[in-house]
Amino acid sequence: MRKMVLAALLLFPVIAVAGELGIGATASGFNLVNAVDGKSYSFKPGDGKVAVLVFTCNQCPYAKAFQQRLNDIANEYASKGVAFYAINPNDDQKFEEETLDNMKARAVAQKYPFPYLKDADSAVARAYGARVTPHVFVVDGKGVLRYRGYIDDSAKPEQRSKAGLTNALDAVLANQPVAETVTREFGCTIKFKA
Repeated sequence: MRKMVLAALLLFPVIAVAGELGIGATASGFNLVNAVDGKSYSFKPGDGKVAVLVFTCNQCPYAKAFQQRLNDIANEYASKGVAFYAINPNDDQKFEEETLDNMKARAVAQKYPFPYLKDADSAVARAYGARVTPHVFVVDGKGVLRYRGYIDDSAKPEQRSKAGLTNALDAVLANQPVAETVTREFGCTIKFKA
């Protein structure tokens, strides 16, 4: 019996995990410091703007692999009124690469077209149920979570076959249902602040 349960879990991975913000739930707002300019940025769900929250970091090879793709998407959709927030929830006391100074250096070097915010106590990541970097959440203008998961289905551009983020954004901007509301995020585990 135990082998059958294990086999079923391997064949049908669980996508919803306790603690994740559910599709259709009201998103949580936040006020976080931008590493680049030291200013506080607030996200107020329901302000009429579609928003993309990307939990990311400096050290993860998956986050690095998706960086240019994310920049391109942000540049493309900014003209459509979509707000992007990159959020680093990793413990910067245990991992020096995740400090504000190192975040600023990365954001400047990579020409981030969005604020790179420090989730100093990992509270925002916990509120959304983010588990890996990168982990993407799309919130509509009413403050409702409409998509959760990956940017694309492969970090290697030549192996990508499905878009997650852009498909969700196109649907939300067209006031249509998102066809695939949850995709299986992948990347490095978040190094939560204790």
